[in-house]
Amino acid sequence: MSRNTWQKQAVYEALCALDHPSATEVFERTGETHPSISRGTVFRVLGEFAQNGKIKKIQLSDSDVRYDFRTEAHFHARCRGCGAIRDVFVPLPQEFCNARIEGFTIDGCEAEFFGVCDKCRQNA
Repeated sequence: MSRNTWQKQAVYEALCALDHPSATEVFERTGETHPSISRGTVFRVLGEFAQNGKIKKIQLSDSDVRYDFRTEAHFHARCRGCGAIRDVFVPLPQEFCNARIEGFTIDGCEAEFFGVCDKCRQNA
């Protein structure tokens, strides 16, 4: 069992305060309140959290790996203008849940939606 250290708490709090951040963004945010924390520690903690299912590691096209504290099933939408990422909560159609591929067991899926956020649309 893993211990809950101040470093882990600080990383999780920084992650929750940001919107789908990269590991570097989490490190920078954590460093604001805990300047002694190392980049390596932040990256290791994020990896451990993702492996243990405490957070989601998401890889969107043309983007650095991002992290999401929301672990329930959902997808993501990315703004073509500013790159903002938003959560998309939609139920999967039953045929997706029951999909079968010969010689392959499906245990999850990722989908990415593209569009323009309200802020970018208003600035256009």
